Amino acid sequence: MMKPAVILMIIMILIAGCSIVKISGTADLILDERDLQEIGMRSSEIDCYIEEYETSEHSPLMQYCFCNFTIDNLNDTEVALEFKKFTNLKDLNRSYQYDSLHYFSVEGLIRENDFGDQSRFRVNNENDYMGYLDVPGLYNYNLWICKDLYMIHITSKGTEEAEDYIAKIGRKILEKFR
Repeated sequence: MMKPAVILMIIMILIAGCSIVKISGTADLILDERDLQEIGMRSSEIDCYIEEYETSEHSPLMQYCFCNFTIDNLNDTEVALEFKKFTNLKDLNRSYQYDSLHYFSVEGLIRENDFGDQSRFRVNNENDYMGYLDVPGLYNYNLWICKDLYMIHITSKGTEEAEDYIAKIGRKILEKFR
């Protein structure tokens, strides 16, 4: 006869296993109005599109999703979300290294690996490639995150206060993987 503790543990494992949401594509990562409200943001409109591609050895990108919106309560700061799903980790890692390091100086780096292994959070800097053309007082934050076969890129154009919002958006998207 099974002990009650063992039976309870089996039931808890079954319940936990059934409550896990499986991310099956980039559409599962898109933020909705409820997500934005939980973060403390308002947006008048979220505009997204998703593309799916045939994959092969030389074409590892399965899905691409791009969303843009404005943070109304932050002086109309513009935010873009970019999600890419790859067929393998090798190509994901190559793309991440290129995207998150290409054209950027080390001076703009805010944090690394705070959003999981292989994450970079940065702000524009005059030492970036063509950084001398940046508009004074305009802050461009970029957060790259790799999770499973996905590369997530969050970027903003607006005020300095957007830094906290971009971090919250990153955490909200990562919650979707739990």
